[in-house]
Amino acid sequence: MNAACYNAAVFDRAIRPALILAVLVAGAAGSAVLRRSAERLAPGAVDALYDVPPIPGDVARSLAFGFRSLISDFTFLEAIQVLAPRKSNWTQAEYDPVDRRLYRLLDYSVEVDPKFAGAYRFAGAALPHETVDAKVLGVLSAVNILEKGVRERPDDWHVPFLLGFLQSYYLHDFAAAGRSFAVAARAHGAPSYVGLLATRVAAQGGSLDMGLELAQAMLAQANEDETRRAWKERVDALMMERDLRAIEAAAQRYRADRGAFPPSLRELIAARYLTREPEEPHGGRYLLDRGGTARSTAAERLRVFGDSTHLEVH
Repeated sequence: MNAACYNAAVFDRAIRPALILAVLVAGAAGSAVLRRSAERLAPGAVDALYDVPPIPGDVARSLAFGFRSLISDFTFLEAIQVLAPRKSNWTQAEYDPVDRRLYRLLDYSVEVDPKFAGAYRFAGAALPHETVDAKVLGVLSAVNILEKGVRERPDDWHVPFLLGFLQSYYLHDFAAAGRSFAVAARAHGAPSYVGLLATRVAAQGGSLDMGLELAQAMLAQANEDETRRAWKERVDALMMERDLRAIEAAAQRYRADRGAFPPSLRELIAARYLTREPEEPHGGRYLLDRGGTARSTAAERLRVFGDSTHLEVH
């Protein structure tokens, strides 16, 4: 018996009886759900076999009383069945009906039960996928569900972490990703690397103040020596990035006034575009290249992703 058939059998034997009880409590609307469920037992195409119940999610939530999680589980299990036949070598045209059905089922699950953390996690992992012709499908659908998940389940660090990954890796929205990772870092049980990633992404997205504030807060509450050392290094890196950006901004002002970048940091200070040379927190020195780019002699700048060919994101 394959995995899809096994999951369906488990659903029929274990979950469906409880679901019947829930929808009976819901009354006539629940009966409609049962009728649709019975009709779907016959084999058919994905778009005919699996669908959300014919009741708006917010209505189903109010009618289900204490059984909303059962109805949410019902559509979530259907989503798993929809995902099972998806192939890695399909064209976008072949993916589209499956992806639309998967999104509808998962969105319905979290609409009926907004606290369903497992559905948010599954959406973040299952909806986005790449095609052989360099397209990425399902990213925007996943982001839509995960943004709802961050509002409803900020206590589960996996949810904002998945959102931050999609925002940074696929959408290259580093400012938004930094905020999402920061929410994840503050959640109970989040690994220490999540906070470090939050500050790194925030720096690349331009949100230095947010990144530095988070790093300083994490340093203040760190108990173990190794953790404190890691956060001290991140605070130093963010302070260095702040200095480098100040030097580069001054170099841009110099160029706007004089038609060329200054030949050195010393010249920039002598021309009073900087009051002094900032102290490099790692013990090195700052240098200014002739193209107006500042760098440190002691450490590399914070970067998450370099320049790359962007995939076509949907």
